[in-house]
Amino acid sequence: MLVARPDHVRAIRAGGLRISGLEDRLVPVEAVEDCPVLTPGTLLLVAVKAHALEAAAADLRARLADDTVVAVLANSLEPDRLLGEALGRPVIRVIAQFGVSFEAPGHISSWGGRILMGPGAVEDRVADCLATCGLPVERDADLVRLSWEKLAMNCVANPLTALTGRRNREIVTEAFRDLRHALVAEVAALAAARGVVVAPDLAERIDTALSRSRNITSMLQDLRRGRPTEIDFLNGYVDRVSTGQGLEAPFNRVMAALVRARSATRRD
Repeated sequence: MLVARPDHVRAIRAGGLRISGLEDRLVPVEAVEDCPVLTPGTLLLVAVKAHALEAAAADLRARLADDTVVAVLANSLEPDRLLGEALGRPVIRVIAQFGVSFEAPGHISSWGGRILMGPGAVEDRVADCLATCGLPVERDADLVRLSWEKLAMNCVANPLTALTGRRNREIVTEAFRDLRHALVAEVAALAAARGVVVAPDLAERIDTALSRSRNITSMLQDLRRGRPTEIDFLNGYVDRVSTGQGLEAPFNRVMAALVRARSATRRD
């Protein structure tokens, strides 16, 4: 069962969920506008924007059964902690490395990717469920490092595409190389200050991944629709927490300020 916005639900009910991109198919999905009270043994996958986690928790808290397994798929460094604190119960982290764009109500495009999860008995149940849906799921014991590396990817892709109006692969140009790598270096420095060592060639890995990615980032889509962005959970987070660690993150600070300014202009 999918809980989604009304226009998305209406389109899915009328004709199923269309997935285009690497493939083109129609998937029958039960879609509703409001989450029902959950029956025992339910897996709940929360896939909302980072700034909506608290509101989602407020809406879901009374609907959960004692044995509901809650997993979160969201940007930001620790969405599992944020949602878990709001719900007052453990939450499983799911890292999605997918190129997906919302094309229209009832229609998304997907350009491939994978799910990353840590070890554990509950994580096994979640991974098995996701794999049954046809999603490629990989397990890694170092989910903390992977979370920092995902943050670095988002701090490059989201603001640069949002500010330029380009797709991911279109920001992998020589003109943006120094900026891309500076953004990654600031994230890596903050991770190191927190006791986490990211891959030494992370900037190059991100360049390679983005060069193969044809999707439109969620931040660019949010700007185009006049919706709030996740900038304060990405570049804004890196700037804010770096300052608290006695570090400087001027490139992430500027990216955050520019996206905030663009977002305010779009909403005016």
